[in-house]
Amino acid sequence: MERMNQLTTIDRQAKVLPFLQLFIFLIIIIFTQYKQFTLAFTIIIGFVIFMTVTSKQNRVFIWVITAYILGYLFYLYGDRFIEEFPFPISILMIMNRCLLFFPIIFMVYVIKKFDVVLNHYWVKPNWKATISFPFIWSGFHSVSVKVFLMIAICINFAVFIPFIHFSNIELASPSFLFFLFIFSFVNAILEEILWRGILLTRMSDLAGEKAAVIFSGITFGISHIALGFSWGVCLLFALGGIFYAGITVRSGSILPAIIWHIIFNFLMILSGIIPYID
Repeated sequence: MERMNQLTTIDRQAKVLPFLQLFIFLIIIIFTQYKQFTLAFTIIIGFVIFMTVTSKQNRVFIWVITAYILGYLFYLYGDRFIEEFPFPISILMIMNRCLLFFPIIFMVYVIKKFDVVLNHYWVKPNWKATISFPFIWSGFHSVSVKVFLMIAICINFAVFIPFIHFSNIELASPSFLFFLFIFSFVNAILEEILWRGILLTRMSDLAGEKAAVIFSGITFGISHIALGFSWGVCLLFALGGIFYAGITVRSGSILPAIIWHIIFNFLMILSGIIPYID
């Protein structure tokens, strides 16, 4: 009987541990957004020591978190470095987004060392797969991924159109158009590879796709705090991140999320939420 109770306790701990790791990642993201790196690394070091006696999958995730934080430090250092360049602010903003290569590269290196799948969603999407609203797997209405994406984009247009000034002379400016397209594509592609590619894959392998969708979306939203967005806006980004992750897992590909993200960036720039400063 005592042996059975011990096995039951171990089984419960095994089920709880993945969710604990996801929650800890959320806390670490908050700390890093406020540049509390000592606290973040203290938590990581303690967890790394603990994970040395657990399964390989648990170790992979905590080391990927560590790689993300190290890459984020390089991102911050690179951002301070490029501020000294004599370029227009719009170009510096694009260069800032390119710095997302740092956390991506660091995480790719760690994942390759563990010899596990890098990205489950780097494949052709299944446009006919169904997705439901409001809970992705269930809800009052289900449609194909293709229809869902078109509806989502139309809703985004309806929300942003009142704030877009089409008469703005900058729309005819080649430098504005360059910023509009390059920033939108670079930001969307790199953020999707990072959040809906690498991290969503790791979270899915760790705790299942449903937990991965929620936690990847929330951490994605919070990761915008350091960019100057308020907590309210970041929570809206988190909601968007949940649906980006949802359409990724339901279609089996990050391509729908990339398309949606690019168009969303277009609208944010055209409405002035992401400012164009020449």
